Amino acid sequence: MSDTLTGPVATAACRLCPPRGGVVVAAYSGDGPARPAGHRAREESATTGVPHHDHYDPVLDAFVVVRHHP
Repeated sequence: MSDTLTGPVATAACRLCPPRGGVVVAAYSGDGPARPAGHRAREESATTGVPHHDHYDPVLDAFVVVRHHP
C-alpha cells in the first residue's frame, strides 16, 4: 500500500476519529512498522494546523493517517 491513499475513513470504531469523521491522507502497509504513520500524523498536524492521528485499520490492513474535518 502506498503512502498516498486518500478517501474516507474505513474504520468508524476508532475512538480517536471525530464524530464528523475524517479523511485518510496516507496509508502504510499493515505488515510494516507503525512508526511512519505516527510520524506523518504529527508532521501533518504541525504543518497544516488541522488535527491528524494514526491508527490501524483492519479493513485496509494498513496504518492510516487521518485528517480531522475542521
